[in-house]
Amino acid sequence: MAFIDRKEKTMTAIDTEGVLELMRDVGAGLCETFWQSEPVVEVDEMWAAFHRVDGAASDLLRQALAARYPDIAWADGELSEAHAKSGEYWICDAIDGAVQFLRTIPNWCMSLTLMREGVAVFTAIYDAMHDEMFHALWGHGAFYNGKAIRVSKRQDHYMGIVASSQPPFATRHGSAMQKAGESLSAMLRDVAAARNLGPTSLQLAYVACGRLDAFWQYGEDGYNCIGGSLLIREAGGVTTQADGQPYHLTSASIAAAPPGVHASMLQRLQGVAAA
Repeated sequence: MAFIDRKEKTMTAIDTEGVLELMRDVGAGLCETFWQSEPVVEVDEMWAAFHRVDGAASDLLRQALAARYPDIAWADGELSEAHAKSGEYWICDAIDGAVQFLRTIPNWCMSLTLMREGVAVFTAIYDAMHDEMFHALWGHGAFYNGKAIRVSKRQDHYMGIVASSQPPFATRHGSAMQKAGESLSAMLRDVAAARNLGPTSLQLAYVACGRLDAFWQYGEDGYNCIGGSLLIREAGGVTTQADGQPYHLTSASIAAAPPGVHASMLQRLQGVAAA
């Protein structure tokens, strides 16, 4: 399937099936590496192993995409606000859930998102260990292994199954860490279960397909969240910041759920922020 952006100016046409197949190929290599690995324990060794394995997978994706789409840039590292709003570029996390990967816990995924002028227009989130591919196209829907998906039919978050995650590099962001703890305590009073299921992008994909009723997180994590936000939007859900403001690549929080669940969850989260 070819996809051209909704914007009037000419944008690069993308062979989405070809991109998904590329993700599967690189994912198969990561699975082979995973099953041949032993748990990495020391922090310095973990960083070295991560850069080696994640870097190699990212390079494969970058080189293949550059050959197919030379006019689309590759975002390598943090983006400035100005850069984040201009041009066409890929955002990739070859191993979302790196800690699990390095400890040989089979709970990680890959994510790849195409940004156009600050907007996510295509995303693929691939759980290679279970061969589960989630992808979405702006205006064309969200899919799980080729089948259209929708968010759950719940009308509020009460007695729902929800998930959250600690802020990335939590100790660097004291405010986000505090809000994460307070919001979890508040939500636990309302829901049937609250979980942290590992990779952020995969948890957002679970919201998109109805496995989870909601996900929220404090702390800037755009690389792992921006694609999932598109997936949820195309599956009929809502994604904002925890204060209700629009979500974007450099947002400091995310709240994602079906419309009714999102509205009630936001009331709870905003009550925490105001306390």
